[in-house]
Amino acid sequence: MRAANLRILVYLPVMLPPASALLLFAYFYNPQYGLFDEILRVLHLPTSQWVLQPGTGFVSTAMISVVIASTWMNMGSATLIYLAALQNIPGELYEAAELDGAGLFSRIRNITIPQTKLILLMLLMLQVVATMQMFVESFVLTNGGGGVGDNTQSVVMLIYQYAFALSGASNYNSASALGVVLMVVLAVFSGGFLWATKDRG
Repeated sequence: MRAANLRILVYLPVMLPPASALLLFAYFYNPQYGLFDEILRVLHLPTSQWVLQPGTGFVSTAMISVVIASTWMNMGSATLIYLAALQNIPGELYEAAELDGAGLFSRIRNITIPQTKLILLMLLMLQVVATMQMFVESFVLTNGGGGVGDNTQSVVMLIYQYAFALSGASNYNSASALGVVLMVVLAVFSGGFLWATKDRG
């Protein structure tokens, strides 16, 4: 019963509408009254602007904030798939490894990873594809923009801005070109997945 409750709790964010879940995180990230900054104040730690934090490096605080919200929203499905894969591993393999004196890391390296390799590769590919198509997270958390200095910009957000919101002038040619480039990149990733998971006999 506890395991079922835990699965429901993990999967709950997936059942929420994306906009609702992101508006919840927008409230958490608010610099004035957000939950995260309140926790930092209680712990006497410096607060953050989160998605409004200007970023100059390759990875900004704003982008990390968007990734945290996106991960929380989408981890339920991946967790359930991986749990199902773990439950399909025969327990006899672990028992035999324990009798042979294998430690925890040895069992993970020699049993868990090989037995779940296909699922891990599939989840990796699904996450890469989902990340390349990230739009609603950045759109909702930054009120339709790309963040301060475009520090939460994604490819799909850039396509949207070229097509509908860039200086009030639509540039459908650039948006279409970016869409084709995104399709080609995702096709390459998909081809790499098929090659990595094919049966080599």
